[in-house]
Amino acid sequence: MAVDAASGPATAFDVVVGRQPIFDRDRVVVGYELLFRHLDDEMDRAGAEHGLMTADVVFGTVSIGVDRLVGDKLAFVNADRAILTGAVPIVLPPGRTVVEILETVRPDDEVLAGCRRLARRGFVLALDDFEWFPGCEPLLELASIVKLDVLALGLDRLPALLERCRGFGVDLLAEKVETPEQLDTCRDLGFDYFQGYLLSRPTTVSGRAVAPDAAARIELVAKLAGGECDLAEIEAIVERVPAAAHQILGLAGIGAADGLRRPVRSIRDALVLVGWRSLQSWAALLVLVDRGDPRSEGSVTALVRARMCELLAVRTGAGASGAGFAAGMASTFDVLLGVELGAVVDALGVDEELRIAALGGDSPIGRIVADVTDFQFGRHELACRSAASPLALQRAWAEAIDWAVQVVPGAWRASPTARRATRRCRATRARHPTDGSARGTRPRVSSRRLLRRSSRS
Repeated sequence: MAVDAASGPATAFDVVVGRQPIFDRDRVVVGYELLFRHLDDEMDRAGAEHGLMTADVVFGTVSIGVDRLVGDKLAFVNADRAILTGAVPIVLPPGRTVVEILETVRPDDEVLAGCRRLARRGFVLALDDFEWFPGCEPLLELASIVKLDVLALGLDRLPALLERCRGFGVDLLAEKVETPEQLDTCRDLGFDYFQGYLLSRPTTVSGRAVAPDAAARIELVAKLAGGECDLAEIEAIVERVPAAAHQILGLAGIGAADGLRRPVRSIRDALVLVGWRSLQSWAALLVLVDRGDPRSEGSVTALVRARMCELLAVRTGAGASGAGFAAGMASTFDVLLGVELGAVVDALGVDEELRIAALGGDSPIGRIVADVTDFQFGRHELACRSAASPLALQRAWAEAIDWAVQVVPGAWRASPTARRATRRCRATRARHPTDGSARGTRPRVSSRRLLRRSSRS
């Protein structure tokens, strides 16, 4: 995966992940190997051979979306010792991910324990570029797939190694198949899967991503590291960091695609669906991936819009505060990422109700989102779809500015627009004092509930 922070909105950067298809004996694609890519690299053989599942690759896969990268197929991802022992977290869906253990990894007790943990979670284990070595048997007993490098081994060495591996009940994958002769020989030998330039060269899939600021990442890790953190505390952190909200909604979409069907209409819904264990892995991943500067105009817009929609959803009776906040936040992802909003929301895989609302569609909260968006961009005459009056919009705007200044003071120092808005909201407050109503109290959910949810998933 590659990143480029030089273009697009200040909070966003480009992500690129390479992929190469894997075929069965009928030449039907069963999965894609995901490969590390630099934006300025060509798709050459060296890159394909040295694809490494780093924190960047995982982050890029989550940001682009598993569905967009592999569809309904399996994702094959390379894993070094750090992945296997848990130093680098995996936040990809277990039921759709094949973890390829690199040939450089030696099976000591720590690695084998990590492999067993991954297998218990539902990940399929594969051995990459496998050649027999003393002590390899424990890995073969855990693996479901063994990949043999046709170019490195040569056709003459394949039969003996293949038979040796078959004794462990594994499927065999022939990789780096580059000639018709190699393909025919591997088919005759009984290989189950095939990968190589003869069948398809690697391609790239690109997208946009945003990363939370360092303070928010550290705070999330600190909260999630303990066993008894109240979900409301995590929710409060995520809601004040647009980049974190984008990632959480994306992770919830992955969970839904993995068979965990539950409506996601708020940040709270997304957190519960993701589950405690995945939240811990996600927070650790964000610490490893250090990108971008969240103190931008886009972040200011996102925070204020989300808060306004939250306040107005409750005050007009359009819906719950959490639903208003999530819809308002999601409606700003085009500003944060620099891409068309419909494409971003579709990629997240959120509930249809949240999708319609985020796009400013014909629903009670959708009409509020549309009005707030027009209000923010100075199109006050168009902000008349919902039950929110012009005065209600002004008051919500002033309160949203106050809230955002408190939760992200650095954004206000860095944003000229935000400073001007602060001055305007002070004038508004002087003319129309707010009712002082505080943010709606939400039910507190213990981390024990997340732990139970995660253990069942």
